[in-house]
Amino acid sequence: MIRKSWIVFLQAITLSSESITVEFLTRIPGISPMLVAAIGIPIAGVVLLFTMILRSQQMTVFYSWKLLLAGSVSLAMAVYLWYDSVARVGASKEGLLAGPLETVVVLVLAWLILKEKLKRIQLAGICIALLGFFATVQSGSSDLSVLFPQITYGDLEAILSAFAFAFGVIVMADLVKKHTPSEVTGASLLISGLVLVIMFIMSNPSSLPAGQAFMYLTFFSLLPMTAALLYVVGLNRIGASLTSTIASSNILFTLLIQVVLRGIGIESNLPQNIFMAAAGGILGILGIYLIHRE
Repeated sequence: MIRKSWIVFLQAITLSSESITVEFLTRIPGISPMLVAAIGIPIAGVVLLFTMILRSQQMTVFYSWKLLLAGSVSLAMAVYLWYDSVARVGASKEGLLAGPLETVVVLVLAWLILKEKLKRIQLAGICIALLGFFATVQSGSSDLSVLFPQITYGDLEAILSAFAFAFGVIVMADLVKKHTPSEVTGASLLISGLVLVIMFIMSNPSSLPAGQAFMYLTFFSLLPMTAALLYVVGLNRIGASLTSTIASSNILFTLLIQVVLRGIGIESNLPQNIFMAAAGGILGILGIYLIHRE
């Protein structure tokens, strides 16, 4: 099993690297979270679809354009909220807030919309994942006597991104029943990327990235593309449940990497209470594991 699942651990590390890189990129003058998303995501989609064309794989997902558009718009909003939240509260806290919450919302939406049954072990997983979420909220203050620290705008964006990702996942799950995961992933990245481009142009009509900034963002696009490819490979190797569970470890990888970076003198935006953040991450992953156990 380890020989098959290592690819998903690599995907989790890649996803952590993507989030941390967004935090560093948005510190560069002239590079906004919207710009990072508007350049990185569509390039990732184009490259992923191009690899399918080179392998002569048939693409029929665009025939289901209504579902594809709905899911892609939701994912576009989710990516923007994710990147903007990272710029405000840091990669670690964003992941710790959004990761477990997204899984919980997906499960609840599947129950409400797809009429899937909730089992006791899944309900237990929801409770534990939500405990992890509240522990992460608590990590925003170093004073443990403050039971409910103030939720910042960046925290709220992380929460909303979890809901947007969850809705997109539900739509994409319906598409994967008719089309391959590779084409659904590539097409959704492309269309959500184009939506982000339109959003960027509308909000910044006269703002274009300089040559060096554009180069940074082009290289950055390799991260979301690689993460998407590795996730698809994981789905094919070990199935959706185990892939989702292992991929959720990115929330702890992000925290660990940023702690190491700070330890060697590189500035990282970490939660004030590292212990509570780590506890929230562990509880979140445990909850996700229980939710996907069946």
